[in-house]
Amino acid sequence: MDATQPKNSLRILGIDPGSQKMGWAALTCQGPVLQRIDSGTLRLNARAALPERLAALLVGCTKLLEQFPFDVLAIEAAFVRDNPHTALVLGQARGIPIALAAARGLPVYEYAPATVKRTLVGSGRAEKSQVQHMIQTLLSLPTLPAEDEADALAVAITHAREAGFALASQPNRVATATHAAAAAGPTAANTLYMQAVLAAKSKGRAR
Repeated sequence: MDATQPKNSLRILGIDPGSQKMGWAALTCQGPVLQRIDSGTLRLNARAALPERLAALLVGCTKLLEQFPFDVLAIEAAFVRDNPHTALVLGQARGIPIALAAARGLPVYEYAPATVKRTLVGSGRAEKSQVQHMIQTLLSLPTLPAEDEADALAVAITHAREAGFALASQPNRVATATHAAAAAGPTAANTLYMQAVLAAKSKGRAR
């Protein structure tokens, strides 16, 4: 944390890892306010050999870490049920942002997909579309974020909450008081969960 950074603030790099595309999100927390600075998806050539894709990930992650002065990396933990080869490849891809962040002295936090979904929408089995609608609502985004981008934003918000920021609905911010307040009774996150579910269903009927 540099001397010019305000007190009670945190700059988070959220990562949704992958060997063909990687979602990323740059967020800042200051006081009770969580703000999206930028986010997107690093897309790799699916036909390229794995070493070439890993090299592209290395270049892309290095540029991200050089572009924004982050304080912490929050990354989604690997979850591969049946395929050992897929697990190995994903592990290699995850290792790149983790190693780059650690080399810069940034602490690294990992969150299981179910934990991220439960934090955002109240259910560890939520659909990706529900997470996308929740992210759009929480951060007042003009458009629905892509799946990988939404996952990166979600893991960053999860870390923000774990670091002491809970969820509430305000324009361009996620604000609240404490973990206790967020855990007690019906919360703003639970209300927004229902809104996200209804929005996803409504969009499905419109197609």
